[in-house]
Amino acid sequence: MAMDRRDALRLLAISPLAPLVGLPRHPAEPPLAGAQAPPGAVPPPDVEIALTAEPAESAILPGAPTRVWRYSAKVLRGPSSVVQAIPGSYLGPVIRLRRGQRVRIRFLNQLGERSIVHWHGLEVPELADGHPRLAVDDGREYVYDFEVVNRAGTYWYHPHPHQRTGAQVNQGLAGLLLVADSEEDALGLPSGDGELLCVLQDRRFDSRNQFEYLAADPVPGGRGPMGRGMRGRMAGMGGPMGEMM
Repeated sequence: MAMDRRDALRLLAISPLAPLVGLPRHPAEPPLAGAQAPPGAVPPPDVEIALTAEPAESAILPGAPTRVWRYSAKVLRGPSSVVQAIPGSYLGPVIRLRRGQRVRIRFLNQLGERSIVHWHGLEVPELADGHPRLAVDDGREYVYDFEVVNRAGTYWYHPHPHQRTGAQVNQGLAGLLLVADSEEDALGLPSGDGELLCVLQDRRFDSRNQFEYLAADPVPGGRGPMGRGMRGRMAGMGGPMGEMM
């Protein structure tokens, strides 16, 4: 029996193969991240965090405060030590996880433009990786579900919207994510006040103490997709800081 393209698509849409085909989602469907199993099949998380990206101000230099974009977080399930705020910093809070934990993070975007969060260095399911195609509009939430499978280490999280990653990071959106495990515990490394967390960032300010960012990088070849438009002194690793490292 002859079948035209319209009939084939109609049959495909109701077949078990439909989820594997790039059929459009209804715009009203809420996005689900690490939920690669049907709703209800995902085990309850050991740790659940509400993570919000929103505008704020920070007293970085003497004089007028700097307008920044900042992550804030609240622990909904699990020990309060999962989230560590950094007093006096515009950086997002440190998120502390352990290998083997099941994690759920509810990201709320209040930036006025699309955004999504990428967990840099973590091995997570595709839908929990913060790909630009998953970015959500202002006022929308994206839910991540994943298990921590990485060994102990220092990772970080940052926005990852298409063609806006550098601009949003430059405005302040970034934070550390630390993973611990039994192997690290056995080493007896410094902790508490003996643990020093170091983040190097590259910024230039205008006369009003605001971050500068160029929409187009004048340097041929740019500084990579993350740094394009940033105007500090560390052009890759060849600037003044790079010559000392």
